[in-house]
Amino acid sequence: MKNKVYNYIELNKMLDCANLIVGLSGGADSICLISILQDYIRDNKLDINLYAVHVNHGIRKAAIADEEFVVDFCKKRNINLKVVRIDCIGLAKKNNQTVEEAGRLERYRIFRELAKDKGNARIAVAHHMNDQAETVLMNMARGTNLSGMRGIKPVRDEIIRPLLCVTRMEIENYIEENGLKFVTDETNFNNEYTRNSIRNIVIPTLTDNVNVRAVNNIAMLAENLSQIEDYLNIETTKAIRDVLLHKDNVSLDVKKLDKYHAVIQSRVIYEAIVGMAKKKKDIYEVHVKKVQELINKDTNKQISLPYGLYAKKEYGKIIIDFVDADKKRTEKNRPTITVNKSDIKNELIINLDEDIYYKDEIRRLKAIKCSIVDNNFSIKDKDSDFLKCFDYDKIKECLDIRYRQTNDVIVIDGLGHSHRIKSEFINRKIPNRYRDECILICQGDECLWAVGVRRSYDALVDNNTKKILMIQLMFD
Repeated sequence: MKNKVYNYIELNKMLDCANLIVGLSGGADSICLISILQDYIRDNKLDINLYAVHVNHGIRKAAIADEEFVVDFCKKRNINLKVVRIDCIGLAKKNNQTVEEAGRLERYRIFRELAKDKGNARIAVAHHMNDQAETVLMNMARGTNLSGMRGIKPVRDEIIRPLLCVTRMEIENYIEENGLKFVTDETNFNNEYTRNSIRNIVIPTLTDNVNVRAVNNIAMLAENLSQIEDYLNIETTKAIRDVLLHKDNVSLDVKKLDKYHAVIQSRVIYEAIVGMAKKKKDIYEVHVKKVQELINKDTNKQISLPYGLYAKKEYGKIIIDFVDADKKRTEKNRPTITVNKSDIKNELIINLDEDIYYKDEIRRLKAIKCSIVDNNFSIKDKDSDFLKCFDYDKIKECLDIRYRQTNDVIVIDGLGHSHRIKSEFINRKIPNRYRDECILICQGDECLWAVGVRRSYDALVDNNTKKILMIQLMFD
């Protein structure tokens, strides 16, 4: 196994550095990693300084014992060690993150801080082939594109992953054959964590019942898709140079863009939107598709995009730009997010992170969750101020999550009578200063739910309803 890792290091040019920082939890994977790296440096007579970093997350009772084990291990092996203790739970609460996410982000921040301090450094972490398979499966299940299917890269910026070429079984065999001791994190067996359930349930099922080499095959697929993604990135860059007309806004040459395959078209459009928005968050496939549809639309057709952007076809070009100054909202990011019904599947979370009006106050709305369920329960048990139920089949193709517009109306009774949202705000005595801060769930000009104000009589759930669309607010 050691030779396999040696070859992988050389194939990916991982150790072109003067300082090597290794994340060392004390578990089998990281103990195996640092042992092989120390041997590699010695066997190849490299002038590389080896450092270990142990981050104590302050969560488990055994954390101090793990820390002491790592200290003793590094002392016996004459490895420079830095121990950092963090309040992982406190960080998670402060930053509104899961404990797992908060710990991961803080670990990498600590690694990068030390790497910057040492200079000319690489950071080695102990991801292996099973981690690769878990990542690919998790991304598939949650919904991803080709980029997500490529999984974990062996080298990304200063981060290297020398064990990505071996399985967990190979690591365990290496540990046993070399008499290496390690600690065990009991939380790895808690299947309430998504990754643990994939690791402990899904992958064993695949290897036991489908193919014993399932992990290897998934990892090979990720590697192949990574190469395809790299190729498509190259072709996309070429296409952007060909179709992009350089002005203050983004202008795409429709005639040239139409000659490219739909895959390249969509990637060019995605990069164009991201380039104007200066961020990737909340740019969904549905936005790309709507811009792509403009290629074959008549001139002057226009659609709304997140972050106050619009796309418009005019005189052989597709323009992507911010709305006119007199139509802009005063806030920097006022997204209009269009959600296609067919994209929801079972569940879809739309990240917003917006300060909105809600029942006489301004609150931070982190996200909106859309779920589709069968009509087999009383909506009285579900419907609340934070969650509304709609008849899925009565809703049009797309829903817009946005702020109010001039022609917005809402259905106010079972007979289908409606009036403008402005009238509803007046009747409900919503202060004028809050009216532009109210999030609306709309289909076209029709508002289905003015959050914190009222829901429409349209798309109500009744005895004939087959599927229910539940829309839930997720506040900070």
